Amino acid sequence: MKKIVYSTLFAIAATSTVHAEGLYLGANVSPSSDGKIERAEGGATARRGPSSKAVPFGVFAGYELTPAWALEGGYRASGGATSFDLDPGYQLKVRNSAAYMAARGTWRLNDDWSLFGKAGVARSHAEFSIAGKNAPPGESASKTGLYLSVGAAYQIGKDVALQLEWEHAPKVRYEGLNSTMNRLALGVRFGF
Repeated sequence: MKKIVYSTLFAIAATSTVHAEGLYLGANVSPSSDGKIERAEGGATARRGPSSKAVPFGVFAGYELTPAWALEGGYRASGGATSFDLDPGYQLKVRNSAAYMAARGTWRLNDDWSLFGKAGVARSHAEFSIAGKNAPPGESASKTGLYLSVGAAYQIGKDVALQLEWEHAPKVRYEGLNSTMNRLALGVRFGF
């Protein structure tokens, strides 16, 4: 899936160099996740929070077909591993990422503010590993599904906008572990 997204982003960039108007690039960051794990310990369920958190980030590129419609592709990742302490000497590490392709619709409220929505397909990926003496090998799982996003943008310059959006990507499940890919992101978009 990453190859498809990178190829599409490259194709958009290559075709846009001839006519760069309408091309945009951007990046965003999200608050770190408050994930939790639940384990059965001595007949009771124990819930544990993360011992260290990663800061999620994302990059995206798109091409405006009209002022109201665009095609967009992007990649987001956890920016490292979120770790959970298990038994003494063992630690579960989780890394998440997602790649997406979507249609983007924009509704301009005035010259500065706009609302937008995106719908498309995403491939979510999660890697699970346990660190410690004689730990089992790491595992990974992926899921392809619906990608949705809604947000607002504020135009701070002719070709620069700040945007706040909520994104939904498929949840990855693997042997009792669930990795949710939804997030709130603050970003900046640069037009050309």
